[in-house]
Amino acid sequence: MLRIWGWSLWAIVPVLAMVFHFGPGQSLMKRDTAVDRLTIAERAESVAEELQSAAHEAQLATLQARDKNERDDTDITRAELDRLLAFEQKAYAAASDAWKEAAERYHEVEMLLEGSKTANQVRWLRGRALVRAGEVFNGIDELQATLDEALSDPSSKDASGKSSKLVQATREELAAANYYGARLLREEGRSADVWRQVSDTSRQQFRYLAEGASEQSQAEAAQSLQRNLERVLDLEQQDRSELVGKPIPKDSPRARRPGDGEPKRGRPGVGPPRGDQPGNGASGMMEMGAGW
Repeated sequence: MLRIWGWSLWAIVPVLAMVFHFGPGQSLMKRDTAVDRLTIAERAESVAEELQSAAHEAQLATLQARDKNERDDTDITRAELDRLLAFEQKAYAAASDAWKEAAERYHEVEMLLEGSKTANQVRWLRGRALVRAGEVFNGIDELQATLDEALSDPSSKDASGKSSKLVQATREELAAANYYGARLLREEGRSADVWRQVSDTSRQQFRYLAEGASEQSQAEAAQSLQRNLERVLDLEQQDRSELVGKPIPKDSPRARRPGDGEPKRGRPGVGPPRGDQPGNGASGMMEMGAGW
């Protein structure tokens, strides 16, 4: 599974309220409204996280029941499998709706902060929530826009040339999101020329980040990212039938929501990452662990 490690932009969120209150050019009413909406968005995100964890546990229980039914196919094991499948579907649907709610609440905050650096940080949170809601490619578009804007900011690198936390986190979210998207496209039965361009992006991003972490002697981060890279390679090399019975990552949606976009040929990010060098190994994601 993919997990948060080291740090994430959640370290930024608690200080956003201070930015709102002391940032130049904001009216008092607008700042106060932004703070209130951010609190609502954070609560929605917390609910979504809990529901996502419950859905993942339901998925693991379903897989265990499927394995048991394959070993001992009886009316009882089939009935239990059907029950767990139905429960899993409801659990993922609830998580998807909660993430969609969080994305909408973050969008409200983003609009109140339009034109500020803080707005781009909130866009990262919205893009991340959209991916988890099942609007994978809509979320990828938002994350790519976040990255493009962050890279255009002269402060995207420190004095040593290391990338900002926002750039680093966005690259990792893009790598993870494209992995989720490629797997879901495969499960949908989409052709290889569609899903492979998505997995290509994930593979390239993870390789880029792993090499950067290695160059900066971030051994643990480099190993973690390298293992993620290997999982992407596994996805590309496995037969579609081999995916059945393997759990999806904890933070991945179970399916794409209606209204999700489609992978765009020539989308920014397809091909080697551009415009900056990896940061100090900090990341919004962790290696894919148990269940893979």
